[in-house]
Amino acid sequence: MENNCSFKNSFKDSFQGRRGFLKQIAVLTGSALPLLKTNAAFAEAAKIQTQRLSDKVLFVKGPDSNVLVVDSSEGLIMVDGGHTDWFGELHKAIAQNFPGRPYRALFNTQWHREQSGSNLSLGEKGVQIIAHENTMLWQSTEVWQRWSGLTFAPLPAVALPKTVFFDDGAIRIGNRNVQYGYMRNAHTDGDIWVYFEDENVLVTGGLVSNKRWPEIDWWTGGYIGGMLDSFVSLLSVPNANTRIIPAFGDIMTLQELRAQNQMYLNIFDRLHGSFIKAESLEEILKEKPTAEFDAEMGDPTLFMTLAWQSIQGNLRDPQNTRLLKLP
Repeated sequence: MENNCSFKNSFKDSFQGRRGFLKQIAVLTGSALPLLKTNAAFAEAAKIQTQRLSDKVLFVKGPDSNVLVVDSSEGLIMVDGGHTDWFGELHKAIAQNFPGRPYRALFNTQWHREQSGSNLSLGEKGVQIIAHENTMLWQSTEVWQRWSGLTFAPLPAVALPKTVFFDDGAIRIGNRNVQYGYMRNAHTDGDIWVYFEDENVLVTGGLVSNKRWPEIDWWTGGYIGGMLDSFVSLLSVPNANTRIIPAFGDIMTLQELRAQNQMYLNIFDRLHGSFIKAESLEEILKEKPTAEFDAEMGDPTLFMTLAWQSIQGNLRDPQNTRLLKLP
């Protein structure tokens, strides 16, 4: 009970911190940004939607992240566990769709709290938690997120991933062969994709967000240039019939995923040109480099701010190959 309370307090602090950060951006840019919902408003809106993709696969669309559940001969495999704020509703829906089935494994596609809300409950039941090494490391320590001003407490030891990896691979869970891949320096430095070939379903992790801009968490390794490299890896996995599960929003097609990749390539090229001209963030925002995408993706101010800051953090990287034209 004490651990659950600490998670909820962290969630409360998260919203207060993000509201403050958005206010600072509004002051910086002179624009009026829509602030994030308060806890009460969010709790009221925290409804989930479920969709059966087959008799063995359940897609759960949550208010701030998505979850995929796949049944295997040894029990349920979850990819991401939602946030603790809607943990109860999530697991009630899973129990209704897979009555009596135990949990067997949980993948964390990144370290953020909206993906790891099931870690404590399932970890206490001995469920195998799987993630990239960097995700486990961020979850095991206190993280002060510089761009938002938030501090995240470490997860309890029982909630941490015990099966970790460094590179692409596969793992056998019951009758399921689950493939996974590492996307270096994408949305964070621990992002992974997870693919169920026999069901032809791909979970993209935080790199992909449908009809909403992602938050590039540059303080824990995210980088817009790394996002482009990660799309190269990600796009090698699906085919025309693959159901693609983004971190947030509706299921996507391969065509939609390719279009999103091209969108980020266009935005990066514009940012690259702005850096060569030594333009400030204020100047970049006034040029509206995302203008043709904003109707679908929403207000770009936070995304562009984080993208700009992520480039600043990579300017002196001698191994960087996307910024060679910079003076």
